[in-house]
Amino acid sequence: MHDYNNHGRSGGVQARRSSRPTTTAAPAFARGEPGAFGYAGDVQRVVDLPERGRLIVATDFQGNVADFERIADIFEQAAADRDGAVLVITGDLVHGPELDESEWPDYLGSFYRGDSVALVKKAKDLADRHPGRVHYLLGNHEHAHVGGPVVAKFFPDEAQRLEDLLGPEETLAMRSWFRGWPFVAVARAARLVMLHAAPHAQIQSRHDLDRLPLDGFLDVPLAEMTLHGTLGALLWARTTSSERAYAFLRALDPDARVAVYGHDVARAGYAVEREPLLCISTSFGCHDGDKLYLEWDLAEPAESAIDVAWRGLRPLYPEAPRVHGDP
Repeated sequence: MHDYNNHGRSGGVQARRSSRPTTTAAPAFARGEPGAFGYAGDVQRVVDLPERGRLIVATDFQGNVADFERIADIFEQAAADRDGAVLVITGDLVHGPELDESEWPDYLGSFYRGDSVALVKKAKDLADRHPGRVHYLLGNHEHAHVGGPVVAKFFPDEAQRLEDLLGPEETLAMRSWFRGWPFVAVARAARLVMLHAAPHAQIQSRHDLDRLPLDGFLDVPLAEMTLHGTLGALLWARTTSSERAYAFLRALDPDARVAVYGHDVARAGYAVEREPLLCISTSFGCHDGDKLYLEWDLAEPAESAIDVAWRGLRPLYPEAPRVHGDP
């Protein structure tokens, strides 16, 4: 796996918000301002999934509209079955490269031109068409719009770039939507827990997540985010120990066996560094033939991360040749 946060047009510059241009949005709704759109603690931060139907899990699209449309089609086909389906996307829908193909580096996988504006609108439309069946978990890139630190991958301030493209009114609507996203999804019968990054956060129960404020991270250096409380670990950890991961799972569900997440890039489409960690790469940073998603029967108990990877991972593009994965 590779840290891509310091690659791209910005050269890894972690620009501070004080140095960026002033947003055109109304001052009362400045990005990350405490209290904007209401305190987020009244929303459900842990979502419990049904015990029947198909579960589709995907990660990290970062403005790749074609990949999102592909997973949406897969979900909607599964949703037409008798028991229906649930889609969980573990965050980072936004902030992709806007490079020409001639500028494209190999480490970013298959070429695409990021269009986060279109993707956000398509994601909202999909959720509206399937109420209660489509769940987007907050990622560190969404958090950058609602209280998180600046992320600078392809632009000095990715969130500012997207908000400039959206304009003031749509920016406010997007921030309000992001503030209501859950942190974690739990599939009890399947014994799976889904989140954005590795389960490194130390919690005693799900109620610890419900009380977490989104604000207060504006000036935290990215290298320190995993050390900066529960939310920092939830959104930024790339790995953790088995002991700490199992403790996180038990706090949410004593029977949970596997943590499913993205955030990092697994070039082969997935990585099981150790139990119970299953890192999946559905889109960003991968070649089309290596992109994977998870499909699982919500009534089927998972035994281990290896078990879920072996039985549940599916290629996003079965016809595309694998580059970094096994044939």
